Amino acid sequence: MNLFLLEDVLEEVEWSKNDPRAKHLKEVLRSQDGDQVDFGVINGPRGKGTLKWTKSGTVRIVLKWRRPHPSDLLPITLLVGLCRPQTCRKIIEQAATLGVEELIFFQPEKGELSYGDSSLWKDEWKSLLIKGAEQAFSCHLPRVKRVNYLKEAIELILSKNSSRIALDVYEAVSALSSYSSFPQARGVQLAIGPERGWSSQERDFLRINEFEFYHMGQRVLRVETAMVAAMGYLSANYWSGRGWANE
Repeated sequence: MNLFLLEDVLEEVEWSKNDPRAKHLKEVLRSQDGDQVDFGVINGPRGKGTLKWTKSGTVRIVLKWRRPHPSDLLPITLLVGLCRPQTCRKIIEQAATLGVEELIFFQPEKGELSYGDSSLWKDEWKSLLIKGAEQAFSCHLPRVKRVNYLKEAIELILSKNSSRIALDVYEAVSALSSYSSFPQARGVQLAIGPERGWSSQERDFLRINEFEFYHMGQRVLRVETAMVAAMGYLSANYWSGRGWANE
């Protein structure tokens, strides 16, 4: 991790020696008394924490905050067919690192209903968002929603004036690299099917709602691989000139 995210603006925190964050400070960062590390507040400011270690292994951290930094989330919404929990874990964390603005998971027609019962969807998904943002040195987390069907997912984004793309290795005739309609202000809605692919009804519904189909070559990719590859291409059009690193 590149910073530690907190839920609230605090003047001081104290972590026991058994806290994973304290272990990271001691064992990975090898920090000493007086060292400073980076902190942030979810959707708030970044700052510095000065460390003080006790003989018992507890670490006390005095925090000094700067002003909130502007959102560095990209205007990209991901619609993702519910996959195996281990796949969804990777997608959530990587999407948070990449700066996706919104993640909408839906139950696909070819998916397993049991995937939605995973402990991932109780509280674990929130910790994955934080982990991804900490890696990205960002305080901003994507919004995450879960719905029952693709139709519900699309209904959530119909009011947004964005470009709409669906990945499909089987029926798409154009490569994603040929896509050139990047509306900087409007953003992109990217639909990615589940491990077993789209159903014919889902493809029809995507087309009715003005999603254009693109592929990324002939190889069949894992869902999480397809997401990262597509985000890399789409995100590149938002990287230049934003100045997000400056405060």
